[in-house]
Amino acid sequence: MVLSVSGRRRFCLGALAGGVLAAVLSPWGMALAQPAPVKATLTLAEVNRMDEAAFVAAFGDTYELSPWVAKAAFTKRPFLTVTALHQALADAFRTAPREQQLAFFHKLSDIGDRTVKAENITAASKLEQSVSGVDSLTEADHERLKKLNKAYRDKFNMSFTIANRRNTKDTIFTQFERRLGNDLATELASAIQEEFFVTRLRIAEQVSGEGVPRVYGDLTVHALNSVVGQPANGMVIELFEMSGEKGRKVAQATSNVDGRADVLVGRPLPIGRYELRFAVADYFRKQGSTLGNPPFLDIVPVRLYFENPEGSYHVPMVCSPWSYAVYR
Repeated sequence: MVLSVSGRRRFCLGALAGGVLAAVLSPWGMALAQPAPVKATLTLAEVNRMDEAAFVAAFGDTYELSPWVAKAAFTKRPFLTVTALHQALADAFRTAPREQQLAFFHKLSDIGDRTVKAENITAASKLEQSVSGVDSLTEADHERLKKLNKAYRDKFNMSFTIANRRNTKDTIFTQFERRLGNDLATELASAIQEEFFVTRLRIAEQVSGEGVPRVYGDLTVHALNSVVGQPANGMVIELFEMSGEKGRKVAQATSNVDGRADVLVGRPLPIGRYELRFAVADYFRKQGSTLGNPPFLDIVPVRLYFENPEGSYHVPMVCSPWSYAVYR
């Protein structure tokens, strides 16, 4: 049913007010349920039944090529939750002698190193660098990374560590340059924390059971058609990771009958700058609306910044062929 002008106004005001309340009260504004870990190959019950040899075989590479961490964590069995399992590994590393921690970071391959031998890097590490784009940089960015790696090793005598899947390429470069200003004690603490994030994600995707740590975020949208006062069913929304003014498309979704779309779920939301692109003109054209040539509103871009990789972001938009409002 098409609403009257006053009805449309009430709808838009209600949608705006409802959206603000949703950010505080409803599931769309709160942390959504954690997506199930992908490709979990073990259950927590199976882990708790392992002997030491099997446990070290399963988790010896969680802390990159360092089975001594798994061996130390094994003594904390049984684990009541998957989070407790990861915490045992993290505690084993965090409480190790400083010299052993430094030796661990020293032997790690440099981030983005194209010459690293297969035996010196795990498949998980390769995947993590691939997702962030670090393994497919332009030649200019690769040279920049090589210089940063050298400067970092010259100063700290270890490899730069960052959770690649929690950061965009630009954020990795920014953090690299910032952390070069640290002293060794501060930088070692930063590296240990980043390794905590790396291994937490690995464990959450390897083991299923009670108390899986939250390692994924989610980006959802809600599109509303203010002309008829109804959800905008069938609007295409694209997400681009931004580097300067250049964008790399990372996701696409189409709104459902409720006007909602899951744009990015089931993975961390890498810290960085993004652009949502709402295909407004295409949507209204499919609704039979008469648009200009070119239309007044075509693709509506919305710039945003993710600061929490495990957070929930919901972006509602109310639109017509001539106007729009976006909020969080």
